[in-house]
Amino acid sequence: MEKSEWEIAWSDCLSVGVAEMDEEHRQFISRVNDLNKSIIGSEDKATVERMMDLMLMEATHHFRHEQELLARWKYPDTAAHTTTHAQLAAQFARVMKEIEESDISFVWALKGLRLKQLLVEHLLKEDMKYRDFLREQTGHAGQ
Repeated sequence: MEKSEWEIAWSDCLSVGVAEMDEEHRQFISRVNDLNKSIIGSEDKATVERMMDLMLMEATHHFRHEQELLARWKYPDTAAHTTTHAQLAAQFARVMKEIEESDISFVWALKGLRLKQLLVEHLLKEDMKYRDFLREQTGHAGQ
């Protein structure tokens, strides 16, 4: 299948240098890509909603796991990062609710793009902070 402009492509600039976190981030990116493909492919609403539920469930698991690792690494901004995760989860839930409440595929597409934007912004802004912290502490990005 041809890559679409709707897709997020994994690249080294998204890597936090911790294999297990990078793998979870790749998986989450894949879920966002799958959701957007289903939206632009005009999948039925039930399919889109199932994909959104799965994505939110995996995000919740990932956030919890990442927070546990940050605490173990004694990352000084763990509390702030945890707050950011809560805000991001709330934004995801809001966007997903807007999709669920609409029967207009154009609205779904806009909201799917919003989910993509939220994810990329979080990876590039927030997660890169702990990558940089780990590099400073250990001389490399993982332990």
